[in-house]
Amino acid sequence: MRSRLRLLRRRRNEQGGYVAILAAVFTAALMMPLCAVSVDVSVWYVEVQRVQNAADAAATAGVTYLPDDFASAKATAITVAGRNGYPNSGSSSVSVSIGDKPTQLVVTIDSTINNAFGSAFGINTETIERSATADFNGPVLMGSPCNSFGNEPPGTGSTDQHGPATPASQIVAPAGGAQCTSNPQLWGAIAGPDTPKGNGDEYMTRTCNTGNAGCTGTTNDEFDPQGYFYIVRVAAAAVGTPVTIQIYDPAWVENGDTCNSAPTGTMVNNMNSYTPDGLTRYLLTPSGGSPNNFCTGDVNNGTANVSGITTSYDLRNPTDTYNPKVTTPVSGCVRQYQPYYAAASGAKTGSFSGVSNTTLDSSKSATYNDNLAKVYHQWVKLCTFTPSAAGDYYLQIRTNVALGGTADGEGGYQNNPKVYSQTGDDTTVTGSGNNRFAIRATGSGRAAVSIAGYQAMSIYANYNGANTTFNLVRVIPAAATKTLNIGFYDVGDATNPGTVQVLPPLDANLGAQLSSCTGAGVVTGSITNCKLTNVSSGSGWNGQYENIKIPIPSTYTCTYAQAGGCWWRLVVNFPGGVSDTTTWTANIDGDPIRLIK
Repeated sequence: MRSRLRLLRRRRNEQGGYVAILAAVFTAALMMPLCAVSVDVSVWYVEVQRVQNAADAAATAGVTYLPDDFASAKATAITVAGRNGYPNSGSSSVSVSIGDKPTQLVVTIDSTINNAFGSAFGINTETIERSATADFNGPVLMGSPCNSFGNEPPGTGSTDQHGPATPASQIVAPAGGAQCTSNPQLWGAIAGPDTPKGNGDEYMTRTCNTGNAGCTGTTNDEFDPQGYFYIVRVAAAAVGTPVTIQIYDPAWVENGDTCNSAPTGTMVNNMNSYTPDGLTRYLLTPSGGSPNNFCTGDVNNGTANVSGITTSYDLRNPTDTYNPKVTTPVSGCVRQYQPYYAAASGAKTGSFSGVSNTTLDSSKSATYNDNLAKVYHQWVKLCTFTPSAAGDYYLQIRTNVALGGTADGEGGYQNNPKVYSQTGDDTTVTGSGNNRFAIRATGSGRAAVSIAGYQAMSIYANYNGANTTFNLVRVIPAAATKTLNIGFYDVGDATNPGTVQVLPPLDANLGAQLSSCTGAGVVTGSITNCKLTNVSSGSGWNGQYENIKIPIPSTYTCTYAQAGGCWWRLVVNFPGGVSDTTTWTANIDGDPIRLIK
C-alpha cells in the first residue's frame, strides 16, 4: 500500500512539472508577443497625438487665407505640417481640401512608422492618420469692399501730385452684391490727441468732457496711442503688380466743418501751378450751400488756442498673427504731414502758415506756399509698392508722433521711424481738432485691391440732407450661429433728428430687413427692423454709445467667394443735414479661428 501511495505521489509531482512546462511554453508563445505589441501600441498612441497636433496647427495656419486664396491656404498648411515633423514626402503625406464651407480647411496627415517588435511577427509598419478642420471668420472689414475708402473727389494724384480736374474715377467695383460709388457721403476721420472724446473720435483722443461715455474724469479710458488701422487687402491677381496708395487731403488744413473758414476773396482761377480748378477746390462754400465734393471739413473744434494736428501714415506688411501692431513697415511707405491754420485762427501753437487766397495763389510769390498747395484738397501719393504675396497689408494713421524725417518734395515728410516704432504715447505732441481724408489704391492691379476699416473706423459726414446707404461690415458664412456686434459712438450731431438702420447684404438669404436686433446704450431692448430713430445730440446721443447685437442664423449664406459679397449695409438719413464725426466698431462673438473637428 505504501509503495502504491508513493507511486501516486510521484506521478502527481511529474504532472505538476508538465503543467509548469506548459505554462512556460504558453507564456513564451502568447504573452511575450502581447507584451511586444503593447510596446508598439504605446508608440502608436504617442504618434497619434503628434500627428493630431500637427494637423491642428496646419489647419489653423492655412485657413486664414480662405475663402479667397485656397492655393496659399494649401501651401501654408503643408509648410506648417512639415515644420511640425510631417513633410508631404517620405514616410508622411499631407492632403488639404475645402470643408463643408469655403471658409473651412481640412488637413489630413498620414504618418508611417516602424514597429519595434511587431516586425518579428510580420507587422513591419503601422500608418497613423489624423485630420483637423478649421473654420475662419476673418478680420472684420468695415466701410468699403472697394479699392477706395470714403469719397473720391476728382483728381489724378499723379507723380507730380496733381492732374486734371475731372479724370475718370479709379474705383473698380468688386464682384458680388456690394455697391461702390465715388460719393458715399463720408470721409475717413482722425482727431488730434487733445480733442475731447465727445467730438466723435473714440480711440485717438486723450481727453474727455463732462458726461462723455468711457471716461474716468477727463481721461479717455479707450485711448489707443497707435490710432487706427485700415486693411489694404491684396488678392492674388495683384501680386507682382505695382500698387499706389493715395491719400486725399492728408494734412490737417483748418477750413471748418463745411469749409466755412476756407479762403475767400477774389482769386485767379489758376490759383497755383498744379490745378486748373482752384476756385472750386479751395473757396468758401456758398452761403447756405452744401459742401462740394472737395471739402473734407478739417476743423479745430472751436479751440481758442489752436494746436495743429500732425498726421502720420505708414503701411505695414501682412502678419500671421493678424495683429497689425506687431508687423513691419513696407519700405518707403512712411509719411507725415504738418498742420496748416486758417487765416482767421486765434493764437496758434507752432509756426505753420495760415491758409488764405494768397498762400494758394502761385502768382503771389511772396506768400504762396507750394507745400500747402501740393496737399490741400489733392490726391497725394503715400507710396508705391509691389506686393510679393497676397494678404492683408495694414495702413496705420495716428496723430501723436512728433514731426520728423526729411522733406519728401511732395508736401510731406518721410522716413521717420517713430511713426511705426512708437508703441506708446508721446504726450509732448499736442493737437486739437479733426483731420478728414479719403484713401484709394490705383494702378493696373487696383481691381484686386480693397481698402476697409479694421474692426473700428472713425468717419465724418458733412452733407445737407444726408441720406445715404454705405457698406458697413463684411460677415461671411463662417459666422453663422454667432452674434454680430455693432457699436456706434457719438452719433447724431445733426440739425434735425435722423434715423440709422442696419440692413442685411443684398446677396444674403436674410430678406429685406433684419429682425431680432437688440440694443444697449441710448436705446435698450428690442430694435424693430434694426432701425434707430430720433437720433440727435438733443435726445441723448452726444458722446454716448449704442451697441446692437444681431444673431446670425445657422442657415446664413452669401456670395462669400467674391470680394463684394456678404457686406451688411447702413442707411443713414438726416433730413436737415449733418456735420458729424462718429466712431463705428464691429466684431463677431468668439475666436476668428476655431477647430471644429
